[in-house]
Amino acid sequence: MKKHNPKFSLGSLFICSKCGKDFSETDHANNLKSSLRSELKSYNEAHKKIRVMVSGCLGVCSSGDQAFAYYPNDGKIELFTSESNKLEKSKAEVFDFLKSKLK
Repeated sequence: MKKHNPKFSLGSLFICSKCGKDFSETDHANNLKSSLRSELKSYNEAHKKIRVMVSGCLGVCSSGDQAFAYYPNDGKIELFTSESNKLEKSKAEVFDFLKSKLK
C-alpha cells in the first residue's frame, strides 16, 4: 500500500445528497457543491485548500435541513445541518463556515 499526501491542504466538505429528497429542488446537494466550489475559487484560491463533494447519508438528516460534514486533514470530523433548503441561504451559511476554516 502506498501512502499519499492530501491534494487539499486543509480538508474536505461532504454534502448529503439524501437531504435533497425533502426539498422541491431534488439536486440541491450538487447545486450547492457547484456554488461552493465557485465561491472558493474566487476566495483566495481556497478551492486548493478545501475539497467540496457530495456524499451519501451522513446520519444527521432532519426534515427540511441540509446536512454536511467537514473532515479536516488534522482534527475531528464536524457534522452540521443548515436550517435552510434554499440554495442561496444554505450556500451563505456553509461558505461562512468554510471561511472560518481558512483563517
